[in-house]
Amino acid sequence: MRNWKDNIDLDWTLRDIYANRLKMSPITEDQLSELLEMGLVEIVNDQVKLTEAGYRKIN
Repeated sequence: MRNWKDNIDLDWTLRDIYANRLKMSPITEDQLSELLEMGLVEIVNDQVKLTEAGYRKIN
């Protein structure tokens, strides 16, 4: 977790993605790359979406 100060910060980022709030709470390219590497998000139709692992992380 290079791009977040703690696990809570990561969880809030995932919640923002789930709620389609990236315009209000944008993430950096480095954060997106790390989330993709971790398998928590995927790109679908040019939008960032949570994977099953991402959903499990925030629930």
